[in-house]
Amino acid sequence: MGQQTPSPNDGRRYTRWGIVRQSLKDAKSTVLKDARGWFGQLADWRVSESTLYIDHGDIYSEWLFIPLDEPDDVKRLLSTQLTGVFINEASETNIDLLSDISGRVGRFPNNEFGACSWKGILADTNMPLSTSPWADFIQNPPPEWQVFRQPSGLSADAENLNHLDQTMDTIALDERDPRRAEQGRNYYRRLATVGSPDYIRRYVLAEFGRDPSGSAVFAESFRHDFHVVNVDGKSPLEPVYSRLLLIGQDFGRHPWSLITQLDQSGRLNVLEEVPGEDIGLEQHVRQHLLPVLLGGRYAGRPVSVVGDPAGAARDSLFELNAFDLLKRLGLPAERAPTNDLDARLGAVEGLLLGQVAGKGAVLIDAERCPTLVRALNGQYQYVMSDDEHQSPKPDKAHPWSDVCDCLQYVALVVNNPAAYQWVLGRQLNRYRQRPQRQRVSALGWT
Repeated sequence: MGQQTPSPNDGRRYTRWGIVRQSLKDAKSTVLKDARGWFGQLADWRVSESTLYIDHGDIYSEWLFIPLDEPDDVKRLLSTQLTGVFINEASETNIDLLSDISGRVGRFPNNEFGACSWKGILADTNMPLSTSPWADFIQNPPPEWQVFRQPSGLSADAENLNHLDQTMDTIALDERDPRRAEQGRNYYRRLATVGSPDYIRRYVLAEFGRDPSGSAVFAESFRHDFHVVNVDGKSPLEPVYSRLLLIGQDFGRHPWSLITQLDQSGRLNVLEEVPGEDIGLEQHVRQHLLPVLLGGRYAGRPVSVVGDPAGAARDSLFELNAFDLLKRLGLPAERAPTNDLDARLGAVEGLLLGQVAGKGAVLIDAERCPTLVRALNGQYQYVMSDDEHQSPKPDKAHPWSDVCDCLQYVALVVNNPAAYQWVLGRQLNRYRQRPQRQRVSALGWT
């Protein structure tokens, strides 16, 4: 922005950028938050326009946040006049769009605002799959493109260690102090102990990932003999009376529920799945979920539901969203912390790879969760996206995807102590707000 030549009319430096990512939500949770941290009050975010304005001194810059969820989003991108484009997480973007994007840069400023001093495309990404077109692009960049590859986070040349995972003590040290770099290296060491081999390969070692298409999503982390419990056909997993029942809820036409509980040792016990087949959410809750919760096995235990954040979208007819409906039916409900797929899968991976007292950090009732067990055992698989340009993603086939989504929403909460305590706090506040019976003095009976 500061390198742009001032306009001959008013001396101001005008630029316009397109911020591109697969979804607007992802762009807002990453690039927008970072930009607000950089510019503070100088950044003016206008929700209705999905645009960030920076207007200070002789700088005037517009940042248009452009998702690529729908064909109309691509049309919007192709009708803009831009100085440059930043593609965040480029491997999630169709590489064929690069030629179209190239045609939009260098078109602003023009005429009365001057001419571009610099134009072009910037992109960042985690390492793509070895079979992705982006892998070939990185290894054989076209003319006029430059590729910069970060070294492994575990190598002696690892970057940005001085700003990762710092404590209050180390952050007070000089940036060049070796103790800061050593503290920052713990960030990658931790990732290397909780992720799957392919996760470590891509996100820690900065190497190309393997193509998992057709393979089980949790093939490298789920072990049937370690995570599934069943003794002589009877499950030893019983709910603890005083502990919160955390229910993972998937919406849609097959609204499955997964009843779980974090026990005193911090282990997640997956107690029961409640299937919903071609039925609305309200019917599912009334006919399936509530009868199970009100039965003898779970009666009297505190309950909270965590579900897909997309369920917060209001119905166009009744102005009621899925969480409102659950609360109306007597079930406290909260949105999962995120709907980001990598975060969801990573949360489950973290549980499957963890241990508590020599046993799995997550145990699953084989008798009451047969669909989940089959899903984790190989039915929940990766498939290549329709356009074959993006990374493979888990197949949305029912019922494997439905029940695994439920587990992912729960894992996001229990893997984050702050999120779990927040849910507990909300449950406690609801209990305190219940009307209490007035105590009657024994003197009234004399």
